[in-house]
Amino acid sequence: MRLYRTELYKLLCRKFFLISAILTIGILFLYFYFVNVGDERSVVNGQVYTGIQAVRTDRKITEEYAGALTDAKVEQIIETYGFPSQVEEYYGGFRDENYLNGFVTEYLGNGYMNDWEDYEVSTAVSQIRDTELGRAAEVTGRDIAFDYTGGWAAFLDTLQVGMILGSILILIGVSPVFAEERQIKTAALLMTSTEGKEKDVRAKTAAAFTLSVLIYAGIVLSVFLAVRVVYGFSGADCMLGLVKGYHLRVEDVRNEVTMIAVGRFAGLELIMDFLAMNALCAFTVCISAYFETTFHTVVISCAGWISPLLLRILGGGGGYVLLAGTPLFLVMPGVLLDLYRILFIPAGMAAGILVFCTVHGARKYALTG
Repeated sequence: MRLYRTELYKLLCRKFFLISAILTIGILFLYFYFVNVGDERSVVNGQVYTGIQAVRTDRKITEEYAGALTDAKVEQIIETYGFPSQVEEYYGGFRDENYLNGFVTEYLGNGYMNDWEDYEVSTAVSQIRDTELGRAAEVTGRDIAFDYTGGWAAFLDTLQVGMILGSILILIGVSPVFAEERQIKTAALLMTSTEGKEKDVRAKTAAAFTLSVLIYAGIVLSVFLAVRVVYGFSGADCMLGLVKGYHLRVEDVRNEVTMIAVGRFAGLELIMDFLAMNALCAFTVCISAYFETTFHTVVISCAGWISPLLLRILGGGGGYVLLAGTPLFLVMPGVLLDLYRILFIPAGMAAGILVFCTVHGARKYALTG
């Protein structure tokens, strides 16, 4: 245990890692504020709200309509807020909508909005049973749950960015675990210490994975707190396809995932993120066992981390199911959307990377350290 604490301290307290960690959290909060919160806009009775005020307004006006969506609620929303109709050049949406009439217009209105030059203002609403919402209710066998889901959209978007930043932090933080001992010429000395070679390798490996878990937890906690404070997490039982940035697809059986609860989807995404981060940690540990310096380990690990994206681009989409199991792709909600029905394939590949790289890296360092 003493050796483990020492190794963990060495990884955690490196100045470059600490600075990188602070910058990561700072960049994450800036992204959340300017990209998610900064894009919010709500218009109620001619009054324009933006940013945090828009979120508060949309949450407040949605409260009385929360629950099972009915035709009566839809009619009441339009009677109270009307159909949005204002367009602006180069803006791809109605500028005078709020969360409620925007939702009704998109899913139940007889108009459409493709872009500022191609749109038609709604003048009437369809019955729920005659729309995709009605078909989704038939397929799932339950009423359409309605609530404010802006928090889930912000959570999933910011979480993806956070996991990518966290991955970079793992590459920086874990790379020295084996390579640094060779770099400063202490590997041979450690291998002959009273603690023993096996304990040293085990302690270093455990410290690396502890760091990975701490980074994952820090990212998740930061995103959760930011979203909780600004947006809240109402609407966990609403269908994923009704969340901003996602689309309900009832007819395409490959997209049945859009009809599951967004809270459940977010839970699955957190599990995939945890698996991806630890697979990346294992990969970095393995690379660290092969190289003599931290710099070379970071460079090669980064190249290995980003290479699936290059293969995806150059390969024209070939092998996507396997590439989806790599740490870079597995943190993306789009992978879970695309491969929900065969998620065991990318998850299995990530688990394979985790086990193989951990075992092989530890053996390599023990033999050549």
